[in-house]
Amino acid sequence: MTVPTHELLLALRAPNSGWLAAVVCALDEAMRDPDFGEPQRLLLRRLLEAETIPAAVADAATARLHAFEKAVQSLYDSMLDAIPAVETETIVGRPNLTVCGGSAA
Repeated sequence: MTVPTHELLLALRAPNSGWLAAVVCALDEAMRDPDFGEPQRLLLRRLLEAETIPAAVADAATARLHAFEKAVQSLYDSMLDAIPAVETETIVGRPNLTVCGGSAA
């Protein structure tokens, strides 16, 4: 099955395509992750074909997403902590300049 690249590019230009863009970006990230394998892809296909998301599934996904966000934030914070602190330099005032005029001939 080929990806309708031109159709998607055109659809993403529409002002109301925010959700499409968000889903495409999330799917792109997921497909790069080796843990997002065929079983998860099959479940996603079935979910799209059903055209509805059961409330229990939406609630469980929300809870899992919050845990994922916390894990990402924790990783981000630990990366920031690993960066050495940069000392701020003392700002030296600008010297007073005297404008010297040339001699008129």
